[in-house]
Amino acid sequence: MKRSFGRSFEQLPSAFEFTAEFYEAAAIDEKHRFSIDFAIEEIFTNMVKYNRQGVGKIDIELERRGSTAHVMLVDRDVERFDVTATRPPDTEAPLEQRQVGGLGLHLTRQVMSTVDYEYDDRTSRIVMTKELD
Repeated sequence: MKRSFGRSFEQLPSAFEFTAEFYEAAAIDEKHRFSIDFAIEEIFTNMVKYNRQGVGKIDIELERRGSTAHVMLVDRDVERFDVTATRPPDTEAPLEQRQVGGLGLHLTRQVMSTVDYEYDDRTSRIVMTKELD
C-alpha cells in the first residue's frame, strides 16, 4: 500500500488512518503497531521539520513480506541527511549536559528491526523493517 501526504504535521492523523488500514489488511498483530507508528511519526516529522522549503508530498509505502513488515518513506528535492549515520545520544549523561536532538532517531533504531537510508538524485528513502515473530 502506498499513499502520499502533504508536508505538514497536520497530516499525521491521516497517516495513522493509512497505517491502521494496512495493519488490518496485512493482519499485523497489535503488539507491533506502536513501534511501526512511532518510527513513521519520527521519520515523517523530521522530513517536515528539516525540509520546510520542500513543496512535494511525502510518500509512505507499507508492505508485508511473510513475517516482516516493510516501511518506506520517500522525500524528494532534499539535501542528504543519513539517519543511520547519526550518533546515539549519551543517555547516561546528566540532563543538563545532553545535546538536544537525536533521541527519536535512536529510539526508532531500537524499535525497528532495520533502518536503512538511500539517497539518489535529491531523493531520500528511509527503508525500515519490523520482524513480526
